[in-house]
Amino acid sequence: MDLSLSTLLSLARFTMQNPREGARMVMRANLPMVARWVALALMAVASAILAHLAFALMPLEVRQAMAGAMASPLTSALMQGGLMLGAVFVIHWVGRWRGGAGRFEDALILMVWLQFILLILQVLQIVTQVIFPIASVLVGYASVGIFLWLLSNFVAELHGFRSVLMTFFGVLLTLLAIGFILALVLIPFLGPVA
Repeated sequence: MDLSLSTLLSLARFTMQNPREGARMVMRANLPMVARWVALALMAVASAILAHLAFALMPLEVRQAMAGAMASPLTSALMQGGLMLGAVFVIHWVGRWRGGAGRFEDALILMVWLQFILLILQVLQIVTQVIFPIASVLVGYASVGIFLWLLSNFVAELHGFRSVLMTFFGVLLTLLAIGFILALVLIPFLGPVA
């Protein structure tokens, strides 16, 4: 598979137009497992760099309020990598539990590919943040919608599910369940709310 930037951007555009076929093409590339892990690490680092760049462009009061969360690019990269890896396991396990046939290594490369497309949107958001700040909020909302749409298609293709709509509802329910569990786990550590 040609991994030049122009080829990857063309494939990203094609994936936006036809997500399931794009996912098939990425899985058919049959990259070695080591390359998939390296790609995951690269996406985590690139995402952290872009997040810190976007953070540096925010107004001072916003930066002061979020200073703790954005203390170090290394911490951000580790957190991003951990979230991506956690998502790979959830996509693989929940899909298999629901009767899917997806392989872990394909879930891994599809998560990397999804993150690559999200990085393109992140760059677009940073550019609009500089040129027309209000539009960057709209790009952010659009990115969330695109993320859910692509994720649903990728999960459906990975596991051989026919209905993207039913997969979408499954993705939403899974996200809600994870959010609920995390809230239960974190509430004791947050202390009383003022």
